[in-house]
Amino acid sequence: MSSVRVGFGKVAITPPLGISLAGFGARTSPARGVHDDLFTRAVVLDDGRTRSGLLVCDLCEIDAAFVAAVRDRVETAVGIAPDQLIVAATHTHAAPATFPLYSEPPDPRWLRGLADRVAGAVVAAVEDAGPATLSFGSGREETVARNRRRPDGPVDPTVSVVRADRSAGPAVLLVHYACHPTVLGPDNLLISRDFVGFAVDAVERATGGRAAFVNGACGDVNVGHSADRSALGLPLPGRTFERAEALGLRIAAAAVRASQDTRLLAPAAGKHATALAAARRAINVPLRATPPAAAARAHVEKRRQDLRRATAAGADPDVIAGAQLEVLYAEMALRWAEERPAAETERAEIQALAIGDLALVALPGEFFAESGLRLKAMSPFPQTLVVGYAGGGIGYVPPREAFAEGGYETRLAHWSRVAPETESLVLAAAAGLLEDLKRRQDAV
Repeated sequence: MSSVRVGFGKVAITPPLGISLAGFGARTSPARGVHDDLFTRAVVLDDGRTRSGLLVCDLCEIDAAFVAAVRDRVETAVGIAPDQLIVAATHTHAAPATFPLYSEPPDPRWLRGLADRVAGAVVAAVEDAGPATLSFGSGREETVARNRRRPDGPVDPTVSVVRADRSAGPAVLLVHYACHPTVLGPDNLLISRDFVGFAVDAVERATGGRAAFVNGACGDVNVGHSADRSALGLPLPGRTFERAEALGLRIAAAAVRASQDTRLLAPAAGKHATALAAARRAINVPLRATPPAAAARAHVEKRRQDLRRATAAGADPDVIAGAQLEVLYAEMALRWAEERPAAETERAEIQALAIGDLALVALPGEFFAESGLRLKAMSPFPQTLVVGYAGGGIGYVPPREAFAEGGYETRLAHWSRVAPETESLVLAAAAGLLEDLKRRQDAV
């Protein structure tokens, strides 16, 4: 696949101190320092007919408005159409989001400047592009990711690497793994990429190349702690930079091994060997009905009474913690009931990029590990990477069965609002988009 050109761009996007970090309801103070800088990293592919790109930001999440602003700037600057550019976040919880997510609303001036800098990484990647040979490798890392809902729950331990060896300049590597970057907890007030930064930096040191981390479907996958305890800010062992480094190095080691045992991407069936193709599709997904505000307020008061009774009775600490969680969830549901517009659906964007027998399929929000595994099995491409936190955010998208089980990810709130049928609708649309890309690719 030597006829493809690949370029890499990297731009620092570290925000100013005092910004509100996203991802933890228990965090009460803004950022007070910088442990390690945040970046946006772009990889551009050009087969002579089509130019496409992947842009990954060290942010907690990105919304559709920000993605649209970045795409507009990129199209103006280098002519890459919106359909051809995947924009995603790594999902570190030691960084801001582009919308309120357990955080204060971002400064609009910061967002405008951020969109300019993020787009600049794509411009740099276009200028850097040169002939390359693409290959793919994978390995396993089974000691980092844990299903946070149940001990025997599914995870995807695969560490995948897409490698571009160029005739001039260092290699470019995409490292893909599905796990929440939440080693650092709500007590951390330092800006950081979490384990992602340690993993990417180690891969670059070991290979001499330039790397980007792409997160997968990890809505129910953490680094060994529960979502409920994280949301409440209860003490958890090992939430340190030392542990973030240790876990990042484990992922890096698997990625380096995979990068040393790659195979060339097989050409598509069409006449044009690389057959680069990209497309996106938007669907309207159903939302759950919110309760009347009066009923939601009454529910909050009931949960507060339960907490007061448990505290007064000297109940077991775990019982009190459970009651505190119920108050937190009730308050979140009330806030959503009061603030959300009277909407029954929400727009969800699915996007895919394919080259040879490899496809990246980007989903908007937090999909469970089992959803990612199922989508890979549905794909017509032998190698399929599910990209999470891309194209905007629709919150948690649990499988239908998860709603009956309950848990943090299914609680009605601004971060969990879709109806139980949404997951199957999105996966079906994504599989259909991949089928369309395969047909288009083979017809070139």
